[in-house]
Amino acid sequence: MKTVGIICECNPLHAGHLYLIGKARASGADCILCVMSGPFVQRGEAAIVDAYARAEILVRAGADAVLELPMPYAASSAEFFGSAGVEIVARLGASELWFGSETGETASLLALSELAESDAFLATYRERCASGAGTAEAYFATLSEMSDGHAELSPNDILALSYLRAIRRVGGIVRPVAIKRTGSGYGDRELTEGKYPSATALRLLWEREGLDMCLPHLPTVSHEILQRETLACRAPASLARAERLILGTLRLADAEQLSSFAGLGGGLAGLLLHASRKSESLSELLSRAATKTYTDASVRRAILYAMLGITEKDLRSPVSYVRLLAANEKGCAHLSRIRRETTLPVITRRGDVPRTEAARRQSLIEERALRLYSLMLPRAETEKRLLCHPPTVL
Repeated sequence: MKTVGIICECNPLHAGHLYLIGKARASGADCILCVMSGPFVQRGEAAIVDAYARAEILVRAGADAVLELPMPYAASSAEFFGSAGVEIVARLGASELWFGSETGETASLLALSELAESDAFLATYRERCASGAGTAEAYFATLSEMSDGHAELSPNDILALSYLRAIRRVGGIVRPVAIKRTGSGYGDRELTEGKYPSATALRLLWEREGLDMCLPHLPTVSHEILQRETLACRAPASLARAERLILGTLRLADAEQLSSFAGLGGGLAGLLLHASRKSESLSELLSRAATKTYTDASVRRAILYAMLGITEKDLRSPVSYVRLLAANEKGCAHLSRIRRETTLPVITRRGDVPRTEAARRQSLIEERALRLYSLMLPRAETEKRLLCHPPTVL
């Protein structure tokens, strides 16, 4: 039986996701497992629609089971996002990991991932960072230099490298399959005629002009669910709706305590404290805090870590359990079978959380994340609906 894993955000699901799922199915995949971000995504933003709605769309679009990539890994750098995602798909029996990349060449990405782990690369990269270059800039520049200029990488390629490094760490039991992305580039802010739209452009259109203007550019399988969530005032979610809470928390924070949270070392804690006291909005805070060293995404992630009390230890801890968000009969059958073989618990309700210290910590972060996310919906609510939501089984 061929089981394919896909790590995704689907924020929102678009034609590129359908293309990847279709290619995996056409390759002979018997079961497609998606590991998807929960309330917050890698760029440190609130997911535009909650995880249960996005998971239901994914299963209707061709996935067999969707499991949550927990906080804090979901809202982290490529290293932790990729490592946790690969750990989950490997422990749940996936034999292949499929992912999109601009390069689309598995062999060349494998070579670059090995280069990125070499002592020579790490020494040059750290030297560039120490001289004032931003981490992303230093990473791209070092890879390009050490590959004789052949590494023209996008953010999706960087994420692919993190998957490949993680696959080596789990013993190479998962075969990587890179699929060349088609259509708009990652982060493109405008819709381009005749091209698959980027998730960024779709979110901006939705937020700016409403869902009805966005629907013609989204897969029809998602329309009914997105309309349902919008009518219920559960979408689109936005970090900006909690800006007073964020500004207030930072303004009243203790500098020493703030610097103890993940991502807030190296002077970012002081920068955020200063920026929060000078800013009247979240957008102003981000523009004041983002620098060559600290990108918008890293600042947003650091803010989330401060709000949720997330430490470096949390990021480096193994995944304790995963939550099932949605599945069909085939996905349920696979998970039922793999439960007898894996050491990674798959839970469907709060009472299933393992009674270990690590699992309790993961559960605490999950609850805090849902409390914060519930304030970012068009109509604020408590975390109870999402915390007690059962998986959708189709």
